[in-house]
Amino acid sequence: MRIDKLSLLNFRCFRQLDITFDEHITILVAPNGAGKTTVLDAVRLALFPFIRGFDAGLYVKDKSLAIRTEDVRLVFRPEALNMEMSSPAMITATGEWESGKTATWMLDKRGEQPPHEDKTAAHLTRWGEQLQTLVHEEHSLQQVDLPLMLYLGTARLWYQERYEAQPTEQRLDNSAFSRLSGYDDCLSATSNYKQFEQWYSWLWLSYREHQITQLESPSAKLKEAVRVQRMKEAIQAIQQAINCLTQEVTGWHDLEYSSSHNQQLVMNHPQHGKIPLSQLSDGLRNAVAMVADIAFRCVKLNPHLRDEAALKTQGIVLIDEVDMFLHPAWQQQIIQSLRSAFPLIQFIVTTHSPQVISTVKRESVRLLEQDEKGNGLASIPPGRPTASQVMMYCTA
Repeated sequence: MRIDKLSLLNFRCFRQLDITFDEHITILVAPNGAGKTTVLDAVRLALFPFIRGFDAGLYVKDKSLAIRTEDVRLVFRPEALNMEMSSPAMITATGEWESGKTATWMLDKRGEQPPHEDKTAAHLTRWGEQLQTLVHEEHSLQQVDLPLMLYLGTARLWYQERYEAQPTEQRLDNSAFSRLSGYDDCLSATSNYKQFEQWYSWLWLSYREHQITQLESPSAKLKEAVRVQRMKEAIQAIQQAINCLTQEVTGWHDLEYSSSHNQQLVMNHPQHGKIPLSQLSDGLRNAVAMVADIAFRCVKLNPHLRDEAALKTQGIVLIDEVDMFLHPAWQQQIIQSLRSAFPLIQFIVTTHSPQVISTVKRESVRLLEQDEKGNGLASIPPGRPTASQVMMYCTA
């Protein structure tokens, strides 16, 4: 699945905007308040009809996943000294989905009326329903690939709550064992790192438990060997993705669960040994949380891809402020690292960092501007932007 083009009408700060997206990576650049997050949120809303086809989207209570009254652009009326809604607000998206089919679908909201979507958006929902049916009915000879959809906003934060003095074993809800749990909260405004943390801790404990059973029970050796191998491959998929971002730049690698470190997740370093992730820098913790969330969902959605789940899962990931908390040297590698870890994912990200922008081809950059009437322009720079040009774009 891929999104190629987005058109906005009376959506938040934009009277009108047309923007295209690179099939691999698009970086949105603009001053604060000029519409970078607005574009990401519009893509998020455009993707939700697909997620609504699954149980994870059917019961979602996040009202921000539809065009709301507060999303409709307000226009100042100087003669009356008031603000009026400029209706309708409309999001039109064009993209590729369902085995290479290209389609255009539309969402809109007119005044105080409930949000509405066209028949093509409804077809997107039905495609999600069909995929869910295939998952529920699938057998060993038929494995359906599920596309990843994920939004990581600036509200994504490292989960700071520490374990209690007497840690208790984590219990997972039964729904967490379903492939389709990879869509849980995938388009919500906040990333749920705790969900990954609990699942990964359970995975490590189960992996060790089945290893012991395999050694102690010869009669169950073959059955346990298969389970152990599948769990090992899931762990490897997570570790490989995280290592793509962290190992070369920081030396930290191989995220693990450790009972001896107060039942926490730890990382390894050739000089520093094993240290709990909670004790490492903000930049490292948040980079791990970001990549872990993506890789975790790849593994959940497509377990049949085994240790290549992160490498072979397709989909769309939206990241607001991709450089958040990162050292400038790391910012220069973050995009290439994401592309290496998830080569089939289409990334749409925002940044203010010259270091991030200087590492990509100009065709991947979109400079967002507005005229005095609110008409938007998303242009490709004539050449690779220099650091001084990026600062000008971001502060103009």
